Amino acid sequence: MSDTVEQEREVRERVFAAAALADDLVLRQETARLHPADIAEILDQLDDDNERLSVFSVLDDDRAAEVISDVGESARAALLARLADAHITTLLEGLDSDDAADLLGELPEDRKLLLLHRADPETRRDVQGLLSYPDDSAGGLMKTEVASVDIGTTVRQVRTYLRQHRDDFHDIHNVFITDHKKKLVGYVPVRNLLMADDGSSVDEILLSDLVSVSATVDQEEVAHLFEKYDLLSLPVVDASELLVGRITVDDVVDVIEEEATEDMLKMAGVGDEPLGLHGPVKALRTRLPWLGLNLMTATVSAAAISLFQETIHQVAIAAAFMTVVASQGGNAGVQTMTLVVRGLVLGELSPHNTRRIVMRELTIALLNGTVLGSVAAATVYAWTGNVRLASVMATAMIINMLIAAALGTLVPMGLRRLGADPAVASSVFVTAGTDLLGFLVFLGLLSVALGI
Repeated sequence: MSDTVEQEREVRERVFAAAALADDLVLRQETARLHPADIAEILDQLDDDNERLSVFSVLDDDRAAEVISDVGESARAALLARLADAHITTLLEGLDSDDAADLLGELPEDRKLLLLHRADPETRRDVQGLLSYPDDSAGGLMKTEVASVDIGTTVRQVRTYLRQHRDDFHDIHNVFITDHKKKLVGYVPVRNLLMADDGSSVDEILLSDLVSVSATVDQEEVAHLFEKYDLLSLPVVDASELLVGRITVDDVVDVIEEEATEDMLKMAGVGDEPLGLHGPVKALRTRLPWLGLNLMTATVSAAAISLFQETIHQVAIAAAFMTVVASQGGNAGVQTMTLVVRGLVLGELSPHNTRRIVMRELTIALLNGTVLGSVAAATVYAWTGNVRLASVMATAMIINMLIAAALGTLVPMGLRRLGADPAVASSVFVTAGTDLLGFLVFLGLLSVALGI
């Protein structure tokens, strides 16, 4: 295994060197040794657009089509800007309909229309239909290449049909069965077709426990269906229940990665800003508003602290200990918030189990607060010898951990109920709340203990 990895690394290095020299002969020899996914990764790693074009230009049409569908958004945009229309049209005709639609969807409207006009009628019809759906819907994910036959068809006829259309179905798992109006009635797994008698009818072996999805359903729901039912492919129907396409598991893997990345970026307050894809001005527009909001919440916390100047003056070390209480609450709040946001996205949270989830998180917070509060109190006492300060530290820690659990649970749920994306603003409000309330609880209790 290590020899194979080392050989691949050496091939990649030779490709990088040849791309810098625009050496087509070496590029053609070395890329022939690589999987299309590895070539796409190399194109993503190259910074020079001319070098990208040098690598891509030596690929034959079939491999180029595979690579262009795997390459990242930034590299693909750079390639499309430099490729001739005739070359792109050839690529479109070699791609599955869903990949072709994704490719065209990234181009300006005028060039998109020009390329569609140049494409063959079948490609034009299929891609135009897919482009009419939102990108993040089942219709935007599906491919129109579907193996389907009418009810009453014999197994022999199905096999003949599949052989005749073998170039259309690169990844076939099921043959879908429709009635004479093209409404979906069932499916037959390919393995069942292989074992069935030639003369038998698909009616005898079709399975009716069919899961299908409307073309307008959001892609997150599609991913949930694949996970729930362990699907390899999912038929897509229109408003009249007519079969219009299918979604395969490889597309859903991309959706899961895309949704996870989107939520992670939003939770960090950087919007849809993948590394290196946008310039500083775009980054400023996505990051600055959240940093500004964070500055406002931090100012509110500072104002709260200023109310206890006399307390801090009497016990100066309290300024250090109060940050421990706030930071522990913030970390605990983010832990709970992350689990709740995930549960909301995956549909694991509902009105029926909300109370149980809240009580569970509060119980965990109480246990964590008791343990950490005891440790913190012992540390404070060993450091200062002040029993009051140690007691305040333990109590404040327990209270702020409970606050963190409540905020981490209720803030995402509240944002979802208000129609907002809980992944976008939850972290700002949770951390702001645990900081502010952590300072108030600690300094308030200390003030009471000191009689201030």
